[in-house]
Amino acid sequence: MSGEQRAFKRLWSNPGAPMSMGCIGCPELSVCGGQTVDGASFNCLDHCCGNPATCQIVCPDAYIYADRIREVKGLNLETPDGPRLLIDPIPPYVPMVFHGSAMEKPVEAKTIAIPLYRFFDRNGDCRFEDIQSVQDSFRLDAATKIILSGVAQDREVEKWWKLERSGRLKAIGNLRRLGIAMVSTPNFSLIVDRPRWDDLHSMRRIVLAYNELVSAGQPAALHVNGRTETDFARWGDYITGHPEVTHIAYEFTTGTRNPGRMMQHALWLTGLAAASSSRLGLLLRGGSAVSSLLAAHFDVSFIDSSPFEKAQHRQIAYLDEEGQRRWDERRTDTGEPVDALLEENIRVSKLWFASNMAKAPLAA
Repeated sequence: MSGEQRAFKRLWSNPGAPMSMGCIGCPELSVCGGQTVDGASFNCLDHCCGNPATCQIVCPDAYIYADRIREVKGLNLETPDGPRLLIDPIPPYVPMVFHGSAMEKPVEAKTIAIPLYRFFDRNGDCRFEDIQSVQDSFRLDAATKIILSGVAQDREVEKWWKLERSGRLKAIGNLRRLGIAMVSTPNFSLIVDRPRWDDLHSMRRIVLAYNELVSAGQPAALHVNGRTETDFARWGDYITGHPEVTHIAYEFTTGTRNPGRMMQHALWLTGLAAASSSRLGLLLRGGSAVSSLLAAHFDVSFIDSSPFEKAQHRQIAYLDEEGQRRWDERRTDTGEPVDALLEENIRVSKLWFASNMAKAPLAA
């Protein structure tokens, strides 16, 4: 582990660590829960850049702070009640596709995931005239159900917020017109080396996006982004008070890829299961190692982009002697489609994920 990685690790929230002294008396302590890290730090303002005139982060020292708080109407997670929408069951394994290039025939899958950000432009207008154009663009069968994943890099995720409310509602109306089965809310980032107000602002944006989706009649999964015990407790309170939350979403593809950190977040997630009056669905990106643990508490649906990405790079999946998924190079002729590669990658990946789900959960 590099020195930079070790420094980053010391900023992870540790429930067993004492709260930083500088958190005492903070006006947001009841919402934030205080900083509990292994590294030496007075409070989260240690991460202030010290350039208030140019800072774009949600920090009380930044010139934009009041405007950023005003745009989300505070930092709590409360929203008006939304309708509890009827949602068809989602398969345990859902392949993801990004486009239809180098493909000739429809993907053989009952449900497919596609990035949310492929479906709207900067004005909130739909990039597709009708569902047939979606099927043609992504090579989907007419019977295939579509899930839109809000997990992406920040530059993509922020496009949803930049639409502003009127643009988002326009975009949601178009998603309903297309018959999208479900949308997972954008995973606005929570970052360890920023003042905590930035985290709280991102969580507030997530819950507002969720409420806008379900209130407009679009089935959605609430992306419960969090990095502290208090963050997950707050999401639990929201789920308790909002029975319209039938599905949540989470991703283990960035800061939580570390095995120890992955387990900590998985345990925090299991605490949310008891907050719902009924069993929740969980849309999972990454985290296959903790899938069996989570499946004991949720109806897990694993969204997997690897079969598509590997097929586009002419790689094919196989299972090694220990049942782990591996990839081999598979050359194709010029102009040859990747349909056969993608089909085999999905087949092997389903077996691999089913095997992971059948394993005994990892010990904490």
